Amino acid sequence: MAKPSPCAPGRLGLLLLACVAGCAVTEEQYPLAWDPLMQPATADCARFAGSYADRGEAAGAGGEPSLSYGLFGQHSAWKEVRRVELELPEDGVLEITAWDAEKPLFKRRLTIGAGEFQCKNGQLVVHSKRWVASGLVSGRESVTIELSRADGKLVAHVKETTYGTIFAVVPIAGTAAHWYRFARITP
Repeated sequence: MAKPSPCAPGRLGLLLLACVAGCAVTEEQYPLAWDPLMQPATADCARFAGSYADRGEAAGAGGEPSLSYGLFGQHSAWKEVRRVELELPEDGVLEITAWDAEKPLFKRRLTIGAGEFQCKNGQLVVHSKRWVASGLVSGRESVTIELSRADGKLVAHVKETTYGTIFAVVPIAGTAAHWYRFARITP
């Protein structure tokens, strides 16, 4: 009886091939055309308090990204949001309020203790985990948004990792990192 070749794919090999075929990685570099990121004068994050336009600009031809979509995900009223207000009302607390043209639409209170945000060397870092679902794909998304400042604008380095399935059968995984910036509306 002939021995199977060690290079011949078996069921496990086909499964691994299917898993690897569903992986994607996207990483954008900081745009050279944008002003350099400011090195913070202090290690705290008080300088991020204020209001910012919800629609911004993306590195390259990425359209108009939404700050509230990045922070809250697709299951929020992000399409109606016009500005996002960041407040640090007390030590270890970040409050994010999404506004339409006149009134607040929704608010989220994040705490350092719950691991939802951190102030790291003067950079505000927001962490979010959420479920994603569409007609074809469902899964879990982990988002880290590193906020910095450059030329009076809020610069967001958005890092996304998603694990899920297509048609509830084919496993997929992907990571992406994008650069966006948003105009400051009020101090």
